[in-house]
Amino acid sequence: MASSLLLAACGGAEAYADAESAGVAAQSLVEPSSESADRRIIVYQTTSLQLMRMDNQGTSHLVAQRTGAPEVSPDGDRVVYAKLPDGYREGDVVQRSELYVLNANSGKSDRVTEGFDDSAPVWTPDGRTVLFQSMQRSGVPSLWRVKANGKDLKQVTNVGTTQFSSAYIPTPALGGTLEWDADRRIIVYTTTSLRQGEDGEVRVISFDKDYDVASAYSLGTGFGPVWTERGTVVYSRNEGGRVVSVEVRVK
Repeated sequence: MASSLLLAACGGAEAYADAESAGVAAQSLVEPSSESADRRIIVYQTTSLQLMRMDNQGTSHLVAQRTGAPEVSPDGDRVVYAKLPDGYREGDVVQRSELYVLNANSGKSDRVTEGFDDSAPVWTPDGRTVLFQSMQRSGVPSLWRVKANGKDLKQVTNVGTTQFSSAYIPTPALGGTLEWDADRRIIVYTTTSLRQGEDGEVRVISFDKDYDVASAYSLGTGFGPVWTERGTVVYSRNEGGRVVSVEVRVK
């Protein structure tokens, strides 16, 4: 899990420097709009997986001892994160993990899920729903969704299937990148390779207006998929001992 820094208000460069001075290895910076240009509220994860919140006075507060990578909401006001057991160490198998949503301004966290291995949360583009992964809930690695207030929990992939079924939809690789298309309810991601040292599979899932799965398919083996302004997906693939770039138009 990578350390990250998420800006939840304005004052970007100065707040960023304050967090770095605390030993944060910052990887991502999000700067939403704000009416208060002098406010500095940042949420960041340390190299020891502690989630911290720095208020507009420059004081850091511990949010949680061990977390997965935090994800800022599209409006920049909230952060969703997976809270891991306090004794968790990077690389351990996640046996239990609960999702929380942090209000970046008030510093208050609300639990969204509990009792299972919920992990890798991401916001939907409208900021109302969180997609996440779980295996324990159904016994099959699947994507689930839940509203930011903890309501309307629902399994969205692999309902009634097994990992050996032709209808099985592989989940995103933990620690990998899941990218939403800017204008459509479509995600692209890479799965974990079944064989060590080989490429994973680049997958696409399209959702309907309720964020139920409309279609899901593979673009082939590869890694590092990203959307372009043209609505295509560009990713890399190992071929014959060299890395090549592939561009595909997604329906």
